[in-house]
Amino acid sequence: MKRMGGEIEIRHEPKNGVCAIRLYYRGEHVSGLWIHRLSAHFGQSVTLRMGGIGGVGTKEEYRMRGFARRVMEYSNRYMLEAGFDIAALFGIRNFYERWGYAPALPEHRLYLNVENLSSARLNHSILPFSDEHREDVIRIYELNNEERCCSVVRKPDSWMWFTKGTRFGVKADPMVLLDGSGRLCGYISFDDTEDYTAVAEVGYSNPGVFESIAAAIRDRARERGHEEAWLAIPPDHPFSIFLRRFGCRITSSFNRSGGGMMRIINLETTFRKLVPEFERRIKRSGMRGWEEGFLLRTDIGSLRFRISKGAVHLEPREKVKDKLVEIPQSKLIQLLVGYRTIDDLTLEKGVHVTPSLIPGLRLLFPLMNPYIWWSDRF
Repeated sequence: MKRMGGEIEIRHEPKNGVCAIRLYYRGEHVSGLWIHRLSAHFGQSVTLRMGGIGGVGTKEEYRMRGFARRVMEYSNRYMLEAGFDIAALFGIRNFYERWGYAPALPEHRLYLNVENLSSARLNHSILPFSDEHREDVIRIYELNNEERCCSVVRKPDSWMWFTKGTRFGVKADPMVLLDGSGRLCGYISFDDTEDYTAVAEVGYSNPGVFESIAAAIRDRARERGHEEAWLAIPPDHPFSIFLRRFGCRITSSFNRSGGGMMRIINLETTFRKLVPEFERRIKRSGMRGWEEGFLLRTDIGSLRFRISKGAVHLEPREKVKDKLVEIPQSKLIQLLVGYRTIDDLTLEKGVHVTPSLIPGLRLLFPLMNPYIWWSDRF
């Protein structure tokens, strides 16, 4: 709890994996938000503590008084004190930048002509998802998404159900696919509507189930009289690539402002947790002999990198002759999740990089497809 003058009080109230931040004016709750306590994948066996911001709002009669500003500032301080590494939200345009959030999560849609799926064979049984399937679905999801940057970690004690379809306010209609021995080997989460055919998520234990997933999408669309179906799915997902044989169209949207936005809450804890992933990237590149040192300087702190024989060391001290990566936190998060490249960011005002560091930074921060599946959004 924290007081902000005699008439304004802000409280944080944790409960069941969520923390409510509430602002009271003269005793009345007039503004607030929710912080979902989540973990997000950031590489093989690397997770970061992520605050998922949702429910941001102020009662209409109390708007334009700076209450939302106070709530957002308080939430950033609370997350830092509570041990979060990063934060994410899905928000309106031209608002959240002032608290350090930047677009970092693109949206993707893959469109299918249903008739083009005519040759797909349904080789598996399909059943509605139920609680008896939950742990198998979680296992498959984690297998598929361990290296999907920003995907939310799902745990058996907290993840219960597919919470939504391909947009807020749309319910999910999930199905599971079973092989001839009754083993669950895939799942599909459809939008629960007769108006169109859309898929919010797919999962698979092995690619052998892909043809049946395609056939299931075709059959559902035909039942509803739809000539087209679409999926909310990253373009590099193995099922996206499988669907190329049938012909498909993929669109990707990158927002100037709003949409899926992120920021770094704690620079040091974030990068210390990422050290194993950085070392894995160096090892896979064949650059174990790389020797380098540089200072990462941001508006929320600085870290010194020392790279030697494939190992990455982080040090708090700065050396006078250090090579330099100077970058605002709001740009660094875009680099960190693979939303933008170091080559692109060096063209930005306020970003300064010692030129000889560019090849190594390309290795440490590759271009990726960061994604949070719809069911995990907040």
